[in-house]
Amino acid sequence: MTRVPPHPRSRRGHRRCRAASFRRSAAAVTVDPAPTSASAAQWAVAPASSAGPDGRISLRHTIDPGSGVDDAIAVSNLGTAPATYTVAPGDGILGDSGAFDIAAGDPQESGAWITVDGLDAGTVTVAPGETRVLPVRIDVPGGATPGDHPAGIVVGVTRSSDGVAVTNRVGVRVHLQVAGDIVPALDVADVTATFTPALVPFAPGTLRVETRVENTGNVRLGALAAVSGAGVDAAALTGDPAELLPGDSATVVTETSAWPVFALFGTSTVRPVVLGDDAVTAPAVVEEGFTTPAVSWTGAAVLLLAVGAIAAAVAKRRRRRAGRAEAAADAEVPADAETPADAETPADAEASALGRVDVGAR
Repeated sequence: MTRVPPHPRSRRGHRRCRAASFRRSAAAVTVDPAPTSASAAQWAVAPASSAGPDGRISLRHTIDPGSGVDDAIAVSNLGTAPATYTVAPGDGILGDSGAFDIAAGDPQESGAWITVDGLDAGTVTVAPGETRVLPVRIDVPGGATPGDHPAGIVVGVTRSSDGVAVTNRVGVRVHLQVAGDIVPALDVADVTATFTPALVPFAPGTLRVETRVENTGNVRLGALAAVSGAGVDAAALTGDPAELLPGDSATVVTETSAWPVFALFGTSTVRPVVLGDDAVTAPAVVEEGFTTPAVSWTGAAVLLLAVGAIAAAVAKRRRRRAGRAEAAADAEVPADAETPADAETPADAEASALGRVDVGAR
């Protein structure tokens, strides 16, 4: 089983836009901002042609350095009262959850290349049930580096409730790639493995492998990880891949069962995945080895008890043998014991016989 934990903040240093989070599969969404009244605004934003929303889920363009392209978004008021929306482009990042997000504040990179027309001081007022199409212009600087430069356009409403201003935002993702030398690449920065034994002695436990993956190329990629090794139940490359933007990193967690064989030696295999409609070729898999102690502590306790019982039985048997030997030694006649005074020795017997012969001769 492969899981992707919360993603760290992007190394670009942007602040996360806390009120907006946009996943790849829902770049254009309708949001109900938990209205405080029946007339509170509801709205949607989506890619559009001049006639209105056109069914795309994102703005996707590959542009040469120094060139530009025109596109559009549609803002729809689904509420029952007029609403004024703030519209602003921003740099694309990955939020703490690993989902695509748009940085708050003034854009510092690709978000600054986007201009939205048809606004009044950065806002647009839309009547209830109306959809407004806003032209979008993207101009790429001449010195822009090749590769992905993620961005997005946020549409939000700010309302006050009990003296507290609350801003709700939805947005559309901009897949922006600068033409040139495209290099997809992932690398494994670190692998950490831990083994949790089962309560049942000698039964398989749980092996948890954390693989730190870095996007060292210039286009986004997904990453899936699997583990293998002696005593390890191989975990398949399944689940949702972790998305990594250029320069980002993520920890992919893989859990599987493994036998308590005192030490596990295995391999974490990372497979790069092409996401969505990206026109790139996935690079080769990356492998990194790991080792971790794998001891069944309940099994070790059983072994210690068994060894102790065997040692006690052997000691008891030796004591019994020693006692029987001592008793047998006490029962034997000593080799140097004195002959009784009235006992006839062989010499006496011979002398008596000679004496009898002599008497007969006389």
